Amino acid sequence: MRKSLKISLIVALSLILIAAIVLVCLQIFKTKGQSRDEIDVKPSENTEKEAEETTKIEDCSPLESLFILVGNLKKITSYSATVSGEVIVGGLNYTQSVSGEKYISDGKSLYVSRSTSFLKNMAKQLYIENDVALVREGNPKTEKYDGTVTRYTLDDYLNEYGTDYRELSNYTLNENTITKATLVSANDGVYTYEYEIDVETGVDGYRVNMYKMGDLFSLPTMKKCTLTVSMTSDFMPVAVTQKDEYSVDYVLLEAECVSTLTETFEKINDEFIEIPDNEFFTEHLNDN
Repeated sequence: MRKSLKISLIVALSLILIAAIVLVCLQIFKTKGQSRDEIDVKPSENTEKEAEETTKIEDCSPLESLFILVGNLKKITSYSATVSGEVIVGGLNYTQSVSGEKYISDGKSLYVSRSTSFLKNMAKQLYIENDVALVREGNPKTEKYDGTVTRYTLDDYLNEYGTDYRELSNYTLNENTITKATLVSANDGVYTYEYEIDVETGVDGYRVNMYKMGDLFSLPTMKKCTLTVSMTSDFMPVAVTQKDEYSVDYVLLEAECVSTLTETFEKINDEFIEIPDNEFFTEHLNDN
């Protein structure tokens, strides 16, 4: 009896000692990345320009073409888009797959976002209407979503999630945040441009979005951000690709990551765009 009690006490003390060591290690080697509380998220100050009837894309600089496109996107009454990409996580040696769809129709919008790997799986439905945002959690493998939502004012949502998915990209796009703009190609009426984004001035909202959507310990440290944009000769979107190089701090590891995310636009100004689960979100729009 005494021997059994003695063994139990030794086991208990060993577990306490292991827990104490772990806590000390966590304190010593805790993440050194920037805390979410250290920065304020401001609405994207994207530059928008209006094209004249006589404006020809071949006469525009890469920046002018981009700013006209940014403005035109706000005028599109409806469209759908597919989102696909991946995050290659160095050190941990795994790839996070990303997929999703966007639906815009007459002032209503829905972004279905999924992220899967053997380590982490996430799915969200993000709905915006009348300056109200609703977020619904789900399972990316079963495509089943909760029967409840988290409700935000649009301002609170942007502060929490960092970016507005209805914008052309997750970056802030203006003369100060774009350090280089280049025409890559002009083929069959599609013009493709490449833009380098200043990682000091153009990505704070995006960093918050990555932190929130990726459930990170701290804000990622961006190393290089490149935006590739394809548009038609009348400044309508075809595809947008974001490629980012950044580091992420984990408890005992700093991982170097490379992410690629492409949004392909479809059915622009199609009056028959239907938003999935629209009735569900309409019912919850005025919940307190």
